[in-house]
Amino acid sequence: MPSFKRILVIVNPTAGQRNISRIRSRIEAFFMEKGYDFTLRDSEQQGDTLRWSRSASAEGFDLVAVVGGDGTVREATDGIMRSGGRIPLAQIPAGTTNFVARALSIPTGIHDALNLVETGKVDRFDIGYLPEHDRYFVFVVGTGYDAKLIHETPAPLKRKLGFLAYVATGFRHALSVQPVRMELEIDDQVKHLRAHTVMAVNIGSIASLGFSFAPNIDPHDGKLNVEIMSTRSLWGSMLVILKILTKRYHGFADLKHTQARRIRVTSDPPFPVEVDGDPMGTTPFLAEVLPDAMQFLVPQDYAPPVSAGSPS
Repeated sequence: MPSFKRILVIVNPTAGQRNISRIRSRIEAFFMEKGYDFTLRDSEQQGDTLRWSRSASAEGFDLVAVVGGDGTVREATDGIMRSGGRIPLAQIPAGTTNFVARALSIPTGIHDALNLVETGKVDRFDIGYLPEHDRYFVFVVGTGYDAKLIHETPAPLKRKLGFLAYVATGFRHALSVQPVRMELEIDDQVKHLRAHTVMAVNIGSIASLGFSFAPNIDPHDGKLNVEIMSTRSLWGSMLVILKILTKRYHGFADLKHTQARRIRVTSDPPFPVEVDGDPMGTTPFLAEVLPDAMQFLVPQDYAPPVSAGSPS
């Protein structure tokens, strides 16, 4: 079991739909009852989470715990990686989707998530890196339809509807999905194709739901999973979603999978880009994987995803 001496807790007060004040009180009560030496800080300005996570090791902390969603986890990961990845990151899920927490089998209940400080284990994970932007990512960088949803879903709507806000925006733009010319440099190979979405996925499986974006997504294998979608209609897009949900990944020309340690994506015209659910300009982008670079606090029963077939 891990034994942490000093814990830095960073709270994103604007995350998700939960009552953050109530969550903060429960966190303070938990750590005080257990006798932990902890410091709690609210991120009030952009960059606070990154800056505090980056300096946490130098300040003598041996664990960073973030209260927020996927964007908060990405920012804290960015900070820890910039300090050499020397200390682990724990998550107390409070975001809109909490995809990273679910993929790492972290409980979404506050008390159960906090209990991992005493009962969990520290495991190493691959991390994605965007060298031309000097940014790290935990689960995905993507361009096209998914990024368009991120760019065009208003923050107030996300706070009000949660994940349903993305669904509403998705239906509104579904008929405008059209493939464009793209160039993909995948390791040492160059591919020219037409597609409307390309994603480089590091973490993309939720064992508790039996869900995976693609086959063989494993954040411990030193590779990114590259997903390429090129449907031209609403029906085609719905069919892609159905195939993913039923794990029928192969035999469909408009849905392709491969793996890479490094990928560059260029499109004509430029397409919007998203990183772990946050907008990040437009294409081109270059992504690479950093094997075993980051430590996360996870449950004792966490295990890497089970293979779901070979990429095609």
